[in-house]
Amino acid sequence: GCMINGKLYPFGLIERTEDCYQCSCGEDGVECCSLFHTPVAYDKKKCKVVFNKKRCDYDVVQKDDPSKECFVYSRV
Repeated sequence: GCMINGKLYPFGLIERTEDCYQCSCGEDGVECCSLFHTPVAYDKKKCKVVFNKKRCDYDVVQKDDPSKECFVYSRV
């Protein structure tokens, strides 16, 4: 298997690791890609970025009221 962040995974496709990556584990090593996209264009004065581990993505919420989401213009 493959060791990823201290946890052993079996050979093959790993749909989702604990830290939100999808990985391919083989005898020649492991390759991973993120399941989330980082927000880059949003109102940085009014809003903050919070990682949502349940959804494996970032939420952009208002600093003064985190129950309200902010509009995100682009993600990478």
